[in-house]
Amino acid sequence: MLKKNFLFIVSALLFLAECIVLYAWCSSNTAWNLREQLKLVSPLFLEITFFLIMTTACMVIAGTLKDGTLKKFFGSFDKKVWICLGCILAAGFVLVVFVAPREHRIYYDEDIYINIGQNIAMTKGSDSHYETTFSNALSSAAKRITGLTGMCNDGRNEYGDYNCFRLEYNKEPNGWPYVLSLVYRIFGVSEPVSFYTTNALFVLAILAVFFIAWLLFYDVLSALFSALIFMLTPQVLIWCNTVAVEPSAACMAAFAVLSAIFYLRARTTASLFLFIAILAFAVQFRPESAMICAVAGVLILCLRPEELKSDRFWLAAALFFGLLIPHFTHLYSVKDFDWGGSGPKFSWIYFLKSNFLVNTLFYFMNMRFPIIFSVLFFLGIAMKSPVAGTRQWKEKAPIILWFLLFWGIFLFFYAGSYSYGADVRFSLLSAAPIAVLAGNGAACLTAWIAKRFGPGFVYVPAAVIIFNFLTFMPYIRAITQEAWAARADHRYAQKMLKFIPEDSVVLTHNPNMFLAWGRNAAQASLATEQKAYFNDLFNRYKDGVYFHFNFWCNVDDPLQKSFCQNILTTFKCTQVVEYHEKNYRYALYKVDK
Repeated sequence: MLKKNFLFIVSALLFLAECIVLYAWCSSNTAWNLREQLKLVSPLFLEITFFLIMTTACMVIAGTLKDGTLKKFFGSFDKKVWICLGCILAAGFVLVVFVAPREHRIYYDEDIYINIGQNIAMTKGSDSHYETTFSNALSSAAKRITGLTGMCNDGRNEYGDYNCFRLEYNKEPNGWPYVLSLVYRIFGVSEPVSFYTTNALFVLAILAVFFIAWLLFYDVLSALFSALIFMLTPQVLIWCNTVAVEPSAACMAAFAVLSAIFYLRARTTASLFLFIAILAFAVQFRPESAMICAVAGVLILCLRPEELKSDRFWLAAALFFGLLIPHFTHLYSVKDFDWGGSGPKFSWIYFLKSNFLVNTLFYFMNMRFPIIFSVLFFLGIAMKSPVAGTRQWKEKAPIILWFLLFWGIFLFFYAGSYSYGADVRFSLLSAAPIAVLAGNGAACLTAWIAKRFGPGFVYVPAAVIIFNFLTFMPYIRAITQEAWAARADHRYAQKMLKFIPEDSVVLTHNPNMFLAWGRNAAQASLATEQKAYFNDLFNRYKDGVYFHFNFWCNVDDPLQKSFCQNILTTFKCTQVVEYHEKNYRYALYKVDK
């Protein structure tokens, strides 16, 4: 009996040990100490998880080629299917790169993500400021594997070398900055590279949606329609040419679902551990990303509930929990942050006041989301599959849950309204399940039309989808007025670069963007809060100290404005250049003692 349940017992003991480690770690440290330790531990575990993904993916590919599983799942695709899929991918690439504006839309979050990715990629093995209760030897060894995560409040770029002297841990999960860091290691740190990374994830997400629909319904037409609908979703196109976190969160959630379905179809040990590794990675992009675990759980219950009796499953589950210990610690350490607002962050008040109505009408007004997709979504739920001959409730239930969770969570969030500033980006997290079910609806409708009116009408649904999408092109191309002042700040700051010598430092509220552009930068607040440290900057940089009079110097915030005013009144400041946007002023000053 003991031998039979050996793996289950090991899994239970491992899970218990992990719980003890998590509890001991969180209970024996202050939130600040936890965040200091997570600067190193969080990217280290992301590095381990990514290594597991790459390793198990190679094992899965090798295994499927050897036993013929790959041919079993995808061998029925003829040349026309691959051509159609290629056309969808090519059209998506053209639309996201050349039609949707390449623009930051969330300020200054996107600059922060870039800088955190820069820190993870570039501070590996450096002597950057770091405090921890771990032994120096362990910290030093870990820093040879990965860099440190956080926003840099004082950094220097010199001869291709980057150092951060004051690192602040960020409250957002580190999944997206870590992905950026992987790309930066290869191509270097730059804004264009950051945008290209999101563009690439968009193309990968189209592929993921295609294969999710195929492995669920085994209907090629459903899979192609799903990929097409996801590719033509306006908000997906708009936001996949930014550096916001939502596109990557949506993409990784789709890959987590795809890996779960593939594991349940293939039922191999390699596919199980690939699924676990991808799921652990996908959880760490946004706070609500953990809900994708519920979708994976329902997939198992609906498609292969007997897998829950497998010892290997629970061993993999214990590994999954272990990989997420730093993420759980992260959530615990930032639980008292205000997250940009006062009052409760989640409440029925927001649901009843506006969020439910606004976020429901979003899908039916045909203004920011094609109503034809909404109609096809409900048809996909209700209609029988022309291939299976049933409504396939077991296959559809997890996808319905996927949509309900990632749509429903924001109904209770204080900033969850799709009409609240740029928070329409939250709709991206439910775009993939909508596309899968809408694609199934389009396939069912096409089969019904062919049966009733003849094969000559089979192209009508596709033509309607594309024609309806064309009416959204002006909306997709528009930048809109949201965050106009911060966008102007970003644009004028780039123009100021030519006036800033290389061996100088820029004081600004937003050092992240200057550091990513290859300049030295530090927080403007240092002049007020760390006077001795600030005065030393004049000695460290032979080309001097500059002050960026930026967005935060214009807003009605007494604290932020005081940092600007203190520099201008305490030191001799000579204006170098000045720009204006409406009633906002942006300027660069040379600061002297």
